[in-house]
Amino acid sequence: MSDHRPNIGGIVVLEIRMQIRRSLALAILSALGLSGCTKAPATFTDADRTAIRSMIEEFTSAVSKGDFVTAASLYAEDGVAMPPNAPAAEGRAAIQKVLEGFGRPQAFSQPVVEIDGVGDLAYARVNYELTFTPPKATAPVTDKGKVLIVMRKQSDGNWRTTRAMHNSNLPAAR
Repeated sequence: MSDHRPNIGGIVVLEIRMQIRRSLALAILSALGLSGCTKAPATFTDADRTAIRSMIEEFTSAVSKGDFVTAASLYAEDGVAMPPNAPAAEGRAAIQKVLEGFGRPQAFSQPVVEIDGVGDLAYARVNYELTFTPPKATAPVTDKGKVLIVMRKQSDGNWRTTRAMHNSNLPAAR
């Protein structure tokens, strides 16, 4: 049995090759076009570092004065504070309550160790020294430790804490 159709195999192969080349060219052009649409992250500037340092200083000052409303307002609306040996406090009202639980400290300092970020996201590493009288205690205690703060630049241009976690450098009480 012989097949009397004209030999078009070469034409079919040529058409397939052309379709592959068109598809490949389209994929490359699409990738190039999409890469041009990708926005590079905004630069993190010295002005951002200065603004964050000022916010941390404002927080420290507010806590030192017992102004826990102002201190909590320096968190984002959905901010989370994660104190040691306690559940996370979510939202400004809960954070204010945690701060009030410590009471006004006799002394409080938070020297900044490091601030860095990219775009509208930043972190700060801070040391602290805090002297306060715990509830039901008769004498003040001094604690030294560290804090990791994550911040986001808000739509109004201000930096606010979104997450903060601290813990003591002192050994656990036994």
